[in-house]
Amino acid sequence: MKNSSNSNCFYSKTRLLLGFLGVLLIGCVLLAGVGALSKTFAARIGSPQAGTGISSAQSSNLDASRRLDERGNRPAGMSFLPLHPPGSRALRPAGTGNWSLLGPPGGDVFDAAASTVDPSIALAGIAPDGSFGGTLYRSTDAGNTWSQVLPLNGISVFDIEFKADGTVYIGTQDSVRRSTDGGTSWTLLNLGIGVNNQVFDVALDPSNPLIIWAGIANASGSQPVNVMRSTDNGGTWSNRTPPLAVPISCRGIAVDPTDSNTAIAVFGGDFGGGQVWTTTDGGDSWTNRSAGLPDNPMQAVVYDGSRLLVGGGQLFGSENVGLYRSTDLGATWTPLHDGTWPVLVVGGIAVDPNDAQTILVATDGSGVNRTTDGGGSWEIGIGGTDALAGRSLRFRPDSSTELLLGVSSLAVFRSTDGGDHFVHSSNGISELNLFSIDASVVASNELAEAFQGQNNGGVLRSVDGGVTWDVESAPPTRYSAVRFAPDGKLYAISAGPSSVAQEGLYRRENNGDWTPLGPDQGPLYESDLNTVRFSHNNANLILLGGSDFGVAGFEATIWRSTDAGQTWTKVYEVGNNFHRVTDIEIVEDGTDQNMVAVWNSESGDNIGGALRSTDGGASWFDSSTGLPAFFRGPRLCASPTDPHSFVVSASLSFNSGGLFRTTDSGATWTSTGWTGTNMVGDVACNPVDDQMLFVTQLSGDAVLRSLNGGATFSPFSNGLENVVAPRELAFAGDSRLLLASAKGSHATDIAGPTPTPTPTPTPSATPTPTASPTPRVTPTPRARPTPRPRP
Repeated sequence: MKNSSNSNCFYSKTRLLLGFLGVLLIGCVLLAGVGALSKTFAARIGSPQAGTGISSAQSSNLDASRRLDERGNRPAGMSFLPLHPPGSRALRPAGTGNWSLLGPPGGDVFDAAASTVDPSIALAGIAPDGSFGGTLYRSTDAGNTWSQVLPLNGISVFDIEFKADGTVYIGTQDSVRRSTDGGTSWTLLNLGIGVNNQVFDVALDPSNPLIIWAGIANASGSQPVNVMRSTDNGGTWSNRTPPLAVPISCRGIAVDPTDSNTAIAVFGGDFGGGQVWTTTDGGDSWTNRSAGLPDNPMQAVVYDGSRLLVGGGQLFGSENVGLYRSTDLGATWTPLHDGTWPVLVVGGIAVDPNDAQTILVATDGSGVNRTTDGGGSWEIGIGGTDALAGRSLRFRPDSSTELLLGVSSLAVFRSTDGGDHFVHSSNGISELNLFSIDASVVASNELAEAFQGQNNGGVLRSVDGGVTWDVESAPPTRYSAVRFAPDGKLYAISAGPSSVAQEGLYRRENNGDWTPLGPDQGPLYESDLNTVRFSHNNANLILLGGSDFGVAGFEATIWRSTDAGQTWTKVYEVGNNFHRVTDIEIVEDGTDQNMVAVWNSESGDNIGGALRSTDGGASWFDSSTGLPAFFRGPRLCASPTDPHSFVVSASLSFNSGGLFRTTDSGATWTSTGWTGTNMVGDVACNPVDDQMLFVTQLSGDAVLRSLNGGATFSPFSNGLENVVAPRELAFAGDSRLLLASAKGSHATDIAGPTPTPTPTPTPSATPTPTASPTPRVTPTPRARPTPRPRP
């Protein structure tokens, strides 16, 4: 009920159909415990789950599918970042670093609920992109601040249900768990159905505290048990699955408050299709009540004994549902949504416990809608939520005024006035999925971050070095990169969906507005871009890199503008074979004629290389002499002392990484002499010391430092013990290093004497992660302008 599902509307081209099959195959592997890679930054991350080998064939399936529909919408239920189980990082990394959390708070909260007996206790379940690798957070001050429940680190939580006596049950990526102490400790309940026991929904019987229902994921068709029931408080479970034609994930269950035998189950297919079934005999027999409803994924259900409400849909594939009502247990249906709804995708339904005519729904991309007359009229995006991607919505027990809203990316919002106003209430939740970070060269305390949810995202900006943050008014799309130009202007790359706003480069104006610059190849999602570079000598020269998508093909691309983004020329476009340009640098010799770029393949062969331009970026040619064949996720950084010298980092296999240097503007490359034992991500060159380099790793120590030009590296990760997907490094001034990761951003001061590094201790079998500090100030989202309509 709390999470979204996938769709069958993959783009119709042959390559995407093949990718569709690849996703189906890899879905089975994912549900067996293998973490997926990030789509947009597959080239940057390129990591399997820590401790798990991924073959090149599996890599092909992960990369080539791209997991997008024709408008750039992602499906849910598959993670877009590598998963790291507890213990995949060093417990007390050696070396220095002394990293501190910058925040801002956030995460993909798929459910948030308050205790039925203690109003100070609330729980929030994290499930990144609706998949594995999440966790649980707990509040003891009514949701003002949160702390992680460490025993559930790495365990996604999809649903939270409190009994009247305060006992709480959660649906997780591996069965149902129960707590009798307000969520501090948990007991795993055995469903008896094997390892494919992901639970999307838990339903408690209001009239019999011993009866519990569970909605089970279909594990890409390999789990036929999709509805289960326990009559002994979770001690034993029985299969109560309706006679489905094929396995389909149960997303939500509702039980008649006065009749334990009457229940409703709603289903959503992995790649489309949805059904509603009802039973009046405890699941011994079922009736299909899907007639009159869209054949799209159902996500939520509420039943009060006379009125049945169901909601659903997903952005991926434009599989709309909205909200429907039935007063005859599903025999007939009436739509309650109307033409004022901008989005017909419902993730949660909340009915005022004291007024059945007041219904609130959480929508995916337009916030919370409210009716006070049973659906006769609606208020849209109430309380400042109009740009939020809602996942769950609940009234506090017996309250008509207090609400908890779980959303993608920005975690938890609260209302104390029935939804008239919602405030961000996520302090301590450090799960925001950042993809990029940068600092202004004009004012080093001005920072920017790009974050992504499933089909939402945004840009965050701080003007006090990360003490406080604001959500920028840029369109609420996914953002793959943020960069400050040499003049201090802030730019960001939108990575879709194009149904929200055009993809491509955006520029922040002095008044806080954002201007789309392109390139915009058409009404669909055609430009999947991820890197931008600006000339230091010519403010009009901008370069963009990435790849085409969909109707535009799947070639690696470089775009060039000589008029500050007013017009663009595609100066590099090679091969319809899932290649991507991952980084670009300009040789700062004062001429802007020589440039270097790096690329890799996302088709599974893991090849990559370097490109050069000697005519100001107008044309490009291969320049990979000295680079190995396996070259995954390459990133560049420039020497601070020699404009012709660059370093490139790349993974050299699925368990090694290395660095290469050029001293002739990319004509030739030579290994720095270091080969690591983990896959590597980004590389950063110290702005003043040519010998000091930093690289990120996808397992082991998150950041390493070299003091001898890359010949050797030592750990530089104190404070990063729980970081997942360390994506990007950036300098703020000459001595402050920043890191963007899937668990927020961090910073460290690198000034001062360098201590002698010591070996990294071996993690114990049962490590205890260190909780991340709570950011001092919670960012408050600003009102976002309505993006221009797209065809």
